[in-house]
Amino acid sequence: MLKLGKIIYILLAIGCGIAARGAETDSVDVYLKQEKISKALEYAIADSDARLKKKDYKGYCQSALKKSKIYIKLNDIQKSVAVLFGALKVAENRKLMFEKVLLLNAIGRSFESGFNNKKSLEYYRKADHVAKKLNNDTLRAFVGQNIYKRFLLARENDSAFFYAWRIMNILKGSRNYDQLYRAHSNLSAYYFTTEKFDIGKKYLDTATFYAQKNKKLEYVKTCYMNLGYYYLTAKRDFKSGEKEYLKILQLMGKDTLSEEVTDAYLNLSYVYEQLDNYKQATVYLNKYIENTAVIFENKLNSQVKEAETKYEIEKVEERYKHKQSELLERQSKRQKIFIIIIALLVVVAILFYFFNQNIRLKEKNKLKDIQSKLQQNIINATLDGQEIERKKIAGVLHDSISAQLSSAGLHLSAFVATTNSKSDEIAKTRVILKDAHDKVRDLSHELLPTLLAKFGLLYALQDLCEKNSNSLIEFSYSSNIASKKRFNEDYEMKVYFIITELLNNVLKHSGANQAQLTINESNSHLEISIRDNGNGFDSNKTGNSEGFGLTQIRARIANMKGKFVIDSRPGNGTLIRIRIPIVY
Repeated sequence: MLKLGKIIYILLAIGCGIAARGAETDSVDVYLKQEKISKALEYAIADSDARLKKKDYKGYCQSALKKSKIYIKLNDIQKSVAVLFGALKVAENRKLMFEKVLLLNAIGRSFESGFNNKKSLEYYRKADHVAKKLNNDTLRAFVGQNIYKRFLLARENDSAFFYAWRIMNILKGSRNYDQLYRAHSNLSAYYFTTEKFDIGKKYLDTATFYAQKNKKLEYVKTCYMNLGYYYLTAKRDFKSGEKEYLKILQLMGKDTLSEEVTDAYLNLSYVYEQLDNYKQATVYLNKYIENTAVIFENKLNSQVKEAETKYEIEKVEERYKHKQSELLERQSKRQKIFIIIIALLVVVAILFYFFNQNIRLKEKNKLKDIQSKLQQNIINATLDGQEIERKKIAGVLHDSISAQLSSAGLHLSAFVATTNSKSDEIAKTRVILKDAHDKVRDLSHELLPTLLAKFGLLYALQDLCEKNSNSLIEFSYSSNIASKKRFNEDYEMKVYFIITELLNNVLKHSGANQAQLTINESNSHLEISIRDNGNGFDSNKTGNSEGFGLTQIRARIANMKGKFVIDSRPGNGTLIRIRIPIVY
């Protein structure tokens, strides 16, 4: 019940502040604080264009950083990265090294927001390399903070310790409580992660001191949360842990619905359960369940609001594109007049005609490409939505409904413990609740396979082959990859459901009695093959006649930059080959 992983993450998140040259007072920040996202973007676009025309390249880079912040707020990583790369090109051409560091760091942060940890680390290191050339230690500490977090979350402890200690050395002489808090929080998180709790506790105590000096509520409550984690995990001192979590509730005052308060409720429930105070455990567990339901509803409302904001953003961008189009159209008209005059003077109307026809042909080809990509994006968006809903529903079943059933069981346990009742009806009720809890758990596992989440893609695929084998067909599995190897979570889920769909096709349509799934690693790619000895078909004649399932699979693999080939002949079975770049 104790959310230990999340507690450590909170400490890391607070430790990673964003450096700035000064207080931000322009309209972009004002609009963002007022949640007027479309107004903020409209101002940022106008400001960016104005600075570029004035050749204020430093200001243009700062404006790009703010535009990127707006797109990240809308979870539009692609646009955020595009804006930053455009500004990075300007910074490199104008040799603006300080701005280059900030832009490279922001690109890394954008990739991190999109859960592309490999790319984020790559650009953080580039930023660190440029900061080193500038001989700017403060800037290196700022960038190093992000690199440290990446290594710590990846459990690369030696590298994490190197960057944490480097940041400590840089900030050691600082009188800035905020910076000193971060430096000590880093080492506290490192030692807690490596289970050197007593050393970590010393750094956490110092971080708590600076957090209180700094008078930042967010820092203080994070320290209390991690002190509670220390007492419960390292010392098994539940009374001390209880004090820390109660401090958080006291600190939050009238706030009873935030995620921090919700986590504190769950941890207090665990504490009181360990102290055999089932009544209090039930009270806080019920508060946790109620808060979880409210938070889930708020997230849904937030998603609706985000969709509305994106619609407004699209209108702003369309207006901007329309203005640009009008400008280009006016320029185009002037060019055409000039061309016509020249054409009349030198009698080259025929060449102009063919030139114009060639442009139209290119535009038609571009339109076809855009339509094809749009259709592919729609399919991928649909599939991504299905996967998100799978996770969401499985989470609700597991974290809310399952928790409520557990709460009901806890109520009965507390009742039996206090009344010494041995009623048959109560015993039957507990059996019914357990059965309902097991069914909810099984349903959540069907939506998001447990083996896939806990042990990874290779274990899950091997289990899938075993489950699909029966007296009519045998699925064999082989791989040259260690079964414990893990990849990116979203990547594993996509590959798993692609293979699941293909194996279902073998079961339903092939008429085979033997099938083999082979998955190997080669040159940073997964090479997957599915072979059966079934009826087969003429793969050269499929084309547009492919079912929607295969169309979805092709679109998903194309979106993953992979290749998908079907080789089949009537009476000779079918061989499917897939090659997809690996994402860690």
